[in-house]
Amino acid sequence: MNLYRKLSKNYLFRNASITATLSGAGAVSGLILDALIVSAFGVGYQTDAYFTALTLPLLLSGVFSIQCPKVLIPVFSEYFNRNEHADAWVLLRNVVTTCFLVFAGIWLAGIVLSGLIIPLQIPGLESRTVSLAVWLSEILFGLVLCQGLASIMQSVLYARHSYLISCSGKLVNNIVTIIVVVVSRGHFGIQAVAAGMLIGNCVQVALLALVLSTHGFRYHWLLKPTDPRMRGIIRSFRYPLFGHLLGESGMILQNVLGSFLGSGSVTVLRYASRIVQAIAGILLGSVVQVTLPLIAKHAAANDLRLQRKTLLESIQLLSVVGLPVCIWLALTAEPLVVLLFKRGEFSAADAVLTSVIIRLMVPDILLGRIVSVTQTLFYANLDMRTPLISTMIYTFVNTVFAIVLARLLGVVGVPIAVSLASLSNTIYMISKLQSRFGPVGWGEMWGFTFRLAATCVMGGGGFAIGTKLATIATVSFSLTKFLAVAMPTAFGMCLFIMGAFLFRLIDSRLPLPAGG
Repeated sequence: MNLYRKLSKNYLFRNASITATLSGAGAVSGLILDALIVSAFGVGYQTDAYFTALTLPLLLSGVFSIQCPKVLIPVFSEYFNRNEHADAWVLLRNVVTTCFLVFAGIWLAGIVLSGLIIPLQIPGLESRTVSLAVWLSEILFGLVLCQGLASIMQSVLYARHSYLISCSGKLVNNIVTIIVVVVSRGHFGIQAVAAGMLIGNCVQVALLALVLSTHGFRYHWLLKPTDPRMRGIIRSFRYPLFGHLLGESGMILQNVLGSFLGSGSVTVLRYASRIVQAIAGILLGSVVQVTLPLIAKHAAANDLRLQRKTLLESIQLLSVVGLPVCIWLALTAEPLVVLLFKRGEFSAADAVLTSVIIRLMVPDILLGRIVSVTQTLFYANLDMRTPLISTMIYTFVNTVFAIVLARLLGVVGVPIAVSLASLSNTIYMISKLQSRFGPVGWGEMWGFTFRLAATCVMGGGGFAIGTKLATIATVSFSLTKFLAVAMPTAFGMCLFIMGAFLFRLIDSRLPLPAGG
């Protein structure tokens, strides 16, 4: 048992670290690419056309990249757990071929319909912008084909517990795009960005295919859409797809409500949401990402005990990472917003309002990821309905509270609604978890919880010390903005790590959460 716990936690920590590192590198390279685009083309009709053309392809490709792992990882994990690799590769050939035709059809439809879709998105812009956006859209719809195939291959590699290349897609795409833009922007203009993105995605697909070949996969054309296993995958995809569309409605709701709450409300809501989701996605989303393949492996072996233990350890790891991140973001929200955005027309008042919204969204960082990690147990056992009901509950509660609180409190009512919806969703998922899979073992968490609380208090003291020192430092204004974020972060992180070892939150022999 002790050996299992060490191996399981080592698996989660090691692969979550790989995923978080590569996701962070992808985010940084994305910022570099954005800076390069703005530097090369400014803010004008070319960038307007580019971002308009990119909207729908990214939305469609996001559906596949987010939802495919939920459906495919449990299916292929079962094959690999039974050592039925030949059958798994036959199914993968059929899935790749069938989906290639579907994705290619979407690309073709995008080429044909771009002339109708683009003018509807930017009816107020001049004709040269619309024409350029249509041309770019015809290229960028190819992302649906590339990212759709990539998401299938990534899902199979996750089921094989291979993460390094699988999680580096965004980094590879951005690096290739940057190279193409630097080399050819003088000849092709903004079209170089679209071409670079398409080439980068092709490179990603080639790398994923190469890694799959090392696991024994060889592709050849196989088209059997009526195969019972293929039809089962298609049926399973219905619930995650509908849930994804419901999830996207939250951003639309913020835009609609923000448009009635005064000028700039939509902008501050968007900035606050991007910061919260970026931090949650990179640091905590990686834990969720590596939990599903491990639980799916235990589900394929019909070992419910190991599924529950893995879930409990994932929640512990989420808490160790997520709680200090929530404390850090709540304490440094305003200086962080000032450092990132306070320039030009973005005023100090805008920074204060954005930081307040971030603080009110902070509970969603941890609660939302706890919901996601509990959903993995249902996905691993091929229950797609319960996570969909969970998403429906979140959407309903968020919509009702957002409408009511926006009328009473203004723009700050929207983030409160988000946190309340996450709390309601967490309560529902934990109750369903208990009723479906039995006691998870929450009693084992008491000792861990006390140690985590003591460590967070110590880390919070470090944040407070760093904040005080930053305010009394006599440096230039630009450096002051940086120190206001860096010093609390450094002091808080150091004292949190010291507290983690002092209170035995982290095993001194392994960089992992100590057991309950």
